[in-house]
Amino acid sequence: MLRQRGDRRKKRATVITTFKKGEELVATLIDLTNRTHADSAVSPWGYELTSEVHNVGVVVAAASKTLKVNPTWLRFVVEGGDFTACVADEIVAWYLIEELTSGR
Repeated sequence: MLRQRGDRRKKRATVITTFKKGEELVATLIDLTNRTHADSAVSPWGYELTSEVHNVGVVVAAASKTLKVNPTWLRFVVEGGDFTACVADEIVAWYLIEELTSGR
């Protein structure tokens, strides 16, 4: 019984650590994006951890852009080492789509 509790505590600690690492990666990504893209001075990026999306999505308003990330999915992606391909590339894709659809 004590071993089961210890295993549960260890698993819970791993989940919390992975979640915190994922949020730190998202915060760093947003900071880097805001420093890299000139349009961020007028319409900065932010992020929101939410279950409103299944994985990741972008919401654009007049004065901001928000990267919405599902925290459960984020933890899974971080554990798998796929943060760049699954999260960071979402912003890159957003800029590519913006460029293609704006006729620049």
